[in-house]
Amino acid sequence: MDSSQTKNNYFKNSLWILLEKVSRIISGLLVGVLVARYLGPSQFGAISYALNIVAIFTIFSTLGLDSIVVRELILRKERTAEILGTAFWLRFVGAILVVIISTFYSYLRDPVERVFIVFLISISIVFQSLTVIDFYFQSIVKGKLTAINQVITLFISALVKIYFIVFNYELIWFAGMAAFEAALTMFNQFVFYKSEGQFISKWFFSFKEAKVLFKYTWPIIISSFIQMIYQKADQILILRFLRDIDLVGQYAAAIRMSEASYFIPVAITAAVFPGIINNRENRKLQVKRFTQLCSLLIWSAIFISLGVQVFGDWVIQFFYKEKYPLSADVFKIHIWATIPTFYGTALGLWFLAENKQRVIILYQIVNIIAYTVMSFVLIPRFGIYGAAYTIVITYYLGLIVTTATYKPRESLKIMFDAFNPLNLLDIVKYWKESKTKK
Repeated sequence: MDSSQTKNNYFKNSLWILLEKVSRIISGLLVGVLVARYLGPSQFGAISYALNIVAIFTIFSTLGLDSIVVRELILRKERTAEILGTAFWLRFVGAILVVIISTFYSYLRDPVERVFIVFLISISIVFQSLTVIDFYFQSIVKGKLTAINQVITLFISALVKIYFIVFNYELIWFAGMAAFEAALTMFNQFVFYKSEGQFISKWFFSFKEAKVLFKYTWPIIISSFIQMIYQKADQILILRFLRDIDLVGQYAAAIRMSEASYFIPVAITAAVFPGIINNRENRKLQVKRFTQLCSLLIWSAIFISLGVQVFGDWVIQFFYKEKYPLSADVFKIHIWATIPTFYGTALGLWFLAENKQRVIILYQIVNIIAYTVMSFVLIPRFGIYGAAYTIVITYYLGLIVTTATYKPRESLKIMFDAFNPLNLLDIVKYWKESKTKK
């Protein structure tokens, strides 16, 4: 395959992944907001609280395999069956642990109804074990299949949730939707994988391969667990400090709007990063492409953050009406976390590509220390606004420390160059070349 065809494939892959992410965000904003308005802050807070508990323990299932498996599938195509089979069984066993640990934790702290909600949501992690198929699609630059899968799932899920709202279903049915969506996604992935002439029956588990994967992933497991704590513990700490599930719902509604933009760095990096890895023989070009990627992400985050300062109150009022009066100010604070989040998404993959997973641990250690200290100071004093400030400060601090300590000359140059808006013109030029060389 020539370079122009490769560029075209990456471009098309980007469009498909963006389509899926945009569909997800539209579903989240339209149907998700309807659900939040229907349930109200207290019941919506209960579901958000349960989702966060499960998310923290999900690392025992994902095991940091995502980016590593994609990379290994690109570099060792002849071992595809062994890599996928090993990754699947590792994730499946880990998923069972997630169900047990998250449910037991909730059992120790929460009323029975909330424990059952946590259990229902944790079941979804078991179904997600088969999402290793998505790693295969990423490695062969076929985001189209994943996108179609997710759009189908989102459409069906949206119809079911609207049905629940129209006919006044209880909270527990909405909690069960996480498992339903995961099961539907799993089934679709199986069908698409088979349509590509691939068969799960060829997968097999290898202790040798597991050892290879863990060699690369153990730093990611540690860092991801730490990351999940400071990313998802905010709502848990709000409930523990303020003892008001209604405030959890107010906060969750705000950050749902803020985090809606997070599909942008995930979609773009998932689509183009295989291309950056393939440029490893040309370091100068690889750094150039990575800098352009970072520039695109940073400036996207800046525009989004500024837009929220102007329209944030109107957005919350439009979507949630009068049920979430505290959410607008939280939204306008939390949105500033998009800049380090967008940049950090690309930076994390950059470290993985260079086998520098330990640097990610440094980033997460700085974050968890800062998060813990500020949470215990700011949340009791400023309530849910303090939780939002804690997240924003933590993200910036961790990013600055990591950039200044790992290859500071190269890292700082990439960061400063990425803030140069002229990079956006280079990206447009690159895109036009891809179009003309079809």
